[in-house]
Amino acid sequence: MNRKEGDKKSRTATGKKTAAKKKVTKKKITKKKVSKKKVAKKKVAIKKGSKKRTVARKRAAVTVSDRERYEMIQRHAYFLAEARNFHPGHEQDDWHEAERFVDQMLNKG
Repeated sequence: MNRKEGDKKSRTATGKKTAAKKKVTKKKITKKKVSKKKVAKKKVAIKKGSKKRTVARKRAAVTVSDRERYEMIQRHAYFLAEARNFHPGHEQDDWHEAERFVDQMLNKG
């Protein structure tokens, strides 16, 4: 076949080539159904007739050595001095206040 003969067959009366038209179909998009999971509620047991009893608990006696007590007082006195920006002249007041605080804390516990 000639080139011209092949061209004649594909041309129409107006002389233009015709393109084969394709039908375009749109696909339907369906949403998938998602089932919701059911969450079981926790059952709470209710106690009936229970009364709160107050029991005085005895605290274990805390024994602190003299050295530990001294270090606790020293540390607290330092924090008191730090709170007043280490101004001189109140060192003994800080120490006595720290002794009272530590002794009160140890007697309470």
